[in-house]
Amino acid sequence: MLLGQCAVATATAAALLASGCASRVGPGSLELVEFRAPTLPDPEIFKLLKGTTTLGVLSSTNIEPVQSLDIEKVMGRLTDAVAHGLHNLSERKVVTQDEIRWHFREMKMDSAMIFSDSLQTAMQDEMEIDAIVHVALRGLEAQMTPMSPTPYGGIAPSPGVNLSVDLELMLLNLKSGESWRQQGKRSNWQPMQLNILGPGDRSEQQLLSALSTPLRQFLARVAPPPKLQGRHFDVSGD
Repeated sequence: MLLGQCAVATATAAALLASGCASRVGPGSLELVEFRAPTLPDPEIFKLLKGTTTLGVLSSTNIEPVQSLDIEKVMGRLTDAVAHGLHNLSERKVVTQDEIRWHFREMKMDSAMIFSDSLQTAMQDEMEIDAIVHVALRGLEAQMTPMSPTPYGGIAPSPGVNLSVDLELMLLNLKSGESWRQQGKRSNWQPMQLNILGPGDRSEQQLLSALSTPLRQFLARVAPPPKLQGRHFDVSGD
């Protein structure tokens, strides 16, 4: 009998450890189990998400193609990052930009079309999308600098490139027409140096670095990551 009880206790403890980080508290049979639980979005944004079950992600830009910089590729990587971050929203499905563009492949998916009533109605009726997140690169400017900052706060005669971007991210509820947006300019400076990956790859990495901060800020409010929480459970088996 004693061996059977020990086996049950061992199995119970193993199950708790598998679901979280368990630590015994006090002389009794209560154990603290830590686990990650979903976090609600910002209250201002949460009201826009009420009643939504499927979110789509789309992007657009008015920036003309730049030599050695594949802007379309960068925008694609941005929307992939947004789609990945939106999976933090529990009980909601995320439709990627590739899926939407493939479904409406006969349409020219520029910013004018994205915000047209016809496409928004079609996204609701044909793909059951309730809300979209739109990523828009509004401005891009690169400036050569003859001097560069040093790690000690000084200036050194080393050339670099200062990249300024203007990024807008918007959450739009297709049912109610309500929206919330975040827009702002960011800069990223990097020294000019030989890069075996080639100038295009270096430029794309710098552009992504400049865009990463506003993107993280947006996702932190719309789809914050799960938080670590703890609960005490009675594992005595009574």
